[in-house]
Amino acid sequence: MTEKDKGKIFPADPDKTYGLMALVKGETPLVEKEPEDTVMTYPHLLFREVIAAMVLVIFITGISLFFDAPLEELANPSKTPNPAKAPWYFLALQELLHYFSPFVAGVLIPTLVVIGLFAIPYIDPTRKGIGVWFSPERKIANTLFGIFVFFAVALTIIGTFFRGPGWAWVWPWQTGVYF
Repeated sequence: MTEKDKGKIFPADPDKTYGLMALVKGETPLVEKEPEDTVMTYPHLLFREVIAAMVLVIFITGISLFFDAPLEELANPSKTPNPAKAPWYFLALQELLHYFSPFVAGVLIPTLVVIGLFAIPYIDPTRKGIGVWFSPERKIANTLFGIFVFFAVALTIIGTFFRGPGWAWVWPWQTGVYF
């Protein structure tokens, strides 16, 4: 193969740098030194996590043996409780139903929230401040996530403590809490 043919097959690129590679006799050059103070995940971390999970299961089992979970009466389709409240993790959506139509509160807003949460890394794509709590370089992402958490918690608290019969607004210190 002539030099002219090499230029056609491997054209020179101004964006690339070219260097001479050769075999070195003796010691291998150190390319990337790994940290010396690290340990393998298995068995060191995994063993601790399994022990922590077992302790937690034993603790929760012990609590359940000494404290009964309150159960309500059997379900009666002719007599529904007033107010009929969703579990706490759905109360924010149930509270949204009070303010918006079922399509908006049950489909549109949750879909937009999920899409928005997926989009947060792409809205602020900078690599600075990743892994740092409340990093000043990630103000947009932290603010958006903080707003989402604030509204989710606020709507859940309102639905839990401030809604009574007929889903009317009640003050819990005046009428009690309706679970």
